[in-house]
Amino acid sequence: MDEDEKDKAKRVSRNKSEKKRRDQFNVLIKELGTMLPGITRKMDKSTILQKSIDFLCKHNEISAQSESSEIRQDWKPPFLSNEEFTQLMLEALDGFFIAIMTDGNIIYVSESVTSLLEHLPSDLQDQNLLNFLPLNEHSEVYKALSKHPSDPESLGPEYLKTKNQLEFCCHVLRGTIDPKEPAVYERVKFIGNFKSLNDGENGLAGVLQRSLQPAFDDLVCFVAHRQAG
Repeated sequence: MDEDEKDKAKRVSRNKSEKKRRDQFNVLIKELGTMLPGITRKMDKSTILQKSIDFLCKHNEISAQSESSEIRQDWKPPFLSNEEFTQLMLEALDGFFIAIMTDGNIIYVSESVTSLLEHLPSDLQDQNLLNFLPLNEHSEVYKALSKHPSDPESLGPEYLKTKNQLEFCCHVLRGTIDPKEPAVYERVKFIGNFKSLNDGENGLAGVLQRSLQPAFDDLVCFVAHRQAG
């Protein structure tokens, strides 16, 4: 079996596994909806997850959980690991997590990117995001990534709520086995914040393999969502 066939088999297997997992987790989404305080109306999957995220952010749970590497058990079914629970939320929102240096170099991508863009994480890591975008979008995306605070960790909370956030849309190339196939791009919305790898409280150093950690520490962490159109 040649390399192309191996890659194709790996993609097919991974897509089947992710579909099965999403089907199994649908019931867990409904259970999560019953845990939300003060909610009586019926909500769709995305609304349940968004309200869960809003609640966690409001109570500063995200930073505390990163430091302790644990998600509160009253929000997560006990038979799911932290990684499985996070993956579930990303998949249900048609999203993936990605960490990008301010020069566009990709240093981490979650596995949920495969079912959305047909890339394996290894296809994207150590590559530049601009290599997967149409040429006419390179300039705007590069400018967006470059407009970061010189020392974000030293700035006050009011500044970080606005200037430290970054949001933009672009078209990302879908993965393919056959390089002769016409290029297909998906519209993706990136929402994230500038982070520092030297900040022990954000948990990034533990997420990224030591071999992937760069010599400098300016990066942006995004949750990216595929969009229609």
